[in-house]
Amino acid sequence: MSISPNCDKCQKELNDFGAILLGPPDDENMVIKQHLCVACYDEIVEEFE
Repeated sequence: MSISPNCDKCQKELNDFGAILLGPPDDENMVIKQHLCVACYDEIVEEFE
């Protein structure tokens, strides 16, 4: 990957494509974008099940 962001949950560098979590818009319609690695994404999805 040309850009290597870190996972915002575990802080490890993303070596593979993961996920992007978008927060709800604020009063100015701005959102917070967070990068997640595959492992952290799987943990979050499991919480919904």
